[in-house]
Amino acid sequence: MRQKFEKRWFSGMLVAGLLAAAVTSGSPAQTDEGPGGLPVKKGGFYLTEYAAQEVARLQPPGQGQAGGEAAGGQGDPSQETRSNTIVAGQSGSRRGQGPSENVDIVTEGEKGGFPQDPILGGATLTMFHSQGESQMLSAMLQTRQGSLIVVDGGLGGDGEYLRSQIQAKGGHVAAWLITHPHGDHVGALYRILQDEAAGIQSGIQIDGIYYSFAAPEWYTVHDPSEQTMAHAIIGTFSGLPEGMLHTVGKGQAIQVDDVTVQVMNDRYELSSDKGNNAGIVYKLTVNGKSILFLGDMGEDGGKRLLADAGAEALKSDIVQMAHHGQNGVGEEVYQAINPSICLWPSPDWLWNNAGNRYRISETKGWMSRLNVQRHYCTKDGDQVIQ
Repeated sequence: MRQKFEKRWFSGMLVAGLLAAAVTSGSPAQTDEGPGGLPVKKGGFYLTEYAAQEVARLQPPGQGQAGGEAAGGQGDPSQETRSNTIVAGQSGSRRGQGPSENVDIVTEGEKGGFPQDPILGGATLTMFHSQGESQMLSAMLQTRQGSLIVVDGGLGGDGEYLRSQIQAKGGHVAAWLITHPHGDHVGALYRILQDEAAGIQSGIQIDGIYYSFAAPEWYTVHDPSEQTMAHAIIGTFSGLPEGMLHTVGKGQAIQVDDVTVQVMNDRYELSSDKGNNAGIVYKLTVNGKSILFLGDMGEDGGKRLLADAGAEALKSDIVQMAHHGQNGVGEEVYQAINPSICLWPSPDWLWNNAGNRYRISETKGWMSRLNVQRHYCTKDGDQVIQ
């Protein structure tokens, strides 16, 4: 990234330590695995316990978190004064019953190609598949003026591919939106930032990163299987220029060219599926069409989102299926969204419910009842909507 890191309290020693920890032996973070040992939540992310503790320890007084709310608190107004509009660049279990058998959904990739009728008025949305056939979320919107908006980015192993795709479209990211700090969502960004800190030029420029994180200690207590990634990305952010970082909350709008990004919720701290439900939902309005990114929002988070935002506000033309298409928000949320297009960030083994371990058939049944006709799934490779 062509932007320079500021030399603040986040010393080069810590940056080097984090980088070394990511590639040397240490205690691996807990990993859920899919068939054949494929990672469901992480991509072999390593961080020594010492380095993780250092990230938390080095947080200066009053900056023990990078996202606006202290653990269990209501927020720190000294962090950043929010305006309504920012111009970019300037496991829980579900009680409901799903379908008892697989629903036959034919994806656009299975149809032999993408529809030719443009719906985004000259903008292009790409949802990237994982380079390691893992479960992850990485999407990029190019406005018709050429600016880039990235959502999450995927695993560390997807970082090089994502970087190449950004470079191929000019290398200038106006806004990088983060739903939550899990390895399959922010690992690629972490890798890009760490490479830059180590002197490896990324060839890209990031104007603004938009997110809402709790304090590192919150993830230690409430999201232990993902705490190392949360600690690492929070620590890395601490070394970035202040003007590059934006804590978001419900009601904010981010303007990139003629695209408006609406922040749909404040970060939730619920009693179930805590790490996933503590995610941010973004709604992009692109030339009259709306795209809703749910991240990994779970059932209780979805209920809270529906109550807070209201059904009318959630209604969208395109929806990213929560938690990779299974065990995410409930059917009532999708009924409110009422999409005409579904984006499934799901590898082949998840889409086909390998081992009969996942709830994706349930979600497919809901979409069938909503009569959604277009389904884009990363099992088929990179997915492009124009």
